[in-house]
Amino acid sequence: MDFVMILLYVLCALVLFFILNYFDKNEKESNLIHAFIPVVYIILLAGLFPTFGMERMNENLFLILLLELCIRLYYVKYILRQEDLMNASFYIQIYGISLVCCYLVNRCFITQVTSVFPNAEEMKVGIWFAILLFFAFILKTHVHIQYKEQVSTFSGKKKEYLLVQYVRLKIVFGKWIKVKDPDSIPMIYAIMIYENSHRPKFFRKIDKIKYRFTGKERKMGIMQIKSKVEIDDITSIKLAIKKLEKIMENSSKKKKKVDWEVVLKEYDEKLSVSQIVEIYQQIMEFNEKEGKNE
Repeated sequence: MDFVMILLYVLCALVLFFILNYFDKNEKESNLIHAFIPVVYIILLAGLFPTFGMERMNENLFLILLLELCIRLYYVKYILRQEDLMNASFYIQIYGISLVCCYLVNRCFITQVTSVFPNAEEMKVGIWFAILLFFAFILKTHVHIQYKEQVSTFSGKKKEYLLVQYVRLKIVFGKWIKVKDPDSIPMIYAIMIYENSHRPKFFRKIDKIKYRFTGKERKMGIMQIKSKVEIDDITSIKLAIKKLEKIMENSSKKKKKVDWEVVLKEYDEKLSVSQIVEIYQQIMEFNEKEGKNE
């Protein structure tokens, strides 16, 4: 296997990575589709490569799935920095099924025919393929592999991940959080954790690079504050505190107790209020157990 083949496999794996991400976001009921898409993908590639005189590429197409898995693990661990949220059971089940299917299709079908696309005489094979699709649909509908979403709830691993993030961010940014009302500190961390999980440091660096080229107003910093000038994480925290305190002052004139849902909606209507409130509640529970007063 030469360098060009490896490079092409990596590029194909990258395309597969984006395809799977798209379907994972839009497919909520079953994750088996994540296992079957790679099989269809390598079959399509097996039909395309010979048209460009690259028949050798069809020999080890199943390796594309392994490369895609490596890309995914790297993305979760080093770009999203959500290693603690990785569901090992999901990866073992989904990629185990997919890898076996891809290997068998590669060895028993793709390498045994001159072309994976049927001619007019072979169209009858399409009928059997349709039958297989039907059974795949039945499996997809009635067989579910449990996989908890990484953002929507914070139980189990996610609760542990949340508290680890809280402690880490507190160590790094704690001295910069200066507020009039100490009771608002847990909410500031809740927003910070939420924004950091949706826009990790890697992507915030890309935002800065984009700003230097365009000069357009965009969200920046760990608190994702809109700014017409380049700002860092600490500046975004200071600006977020000023914005929150102003909203809280206005709301306190009407109500004695802070309604965080109302405050958050005014702070940024695009935020998932329910998720941030849930993070806030977890932080409050943690602080109570630790006997710490924020």
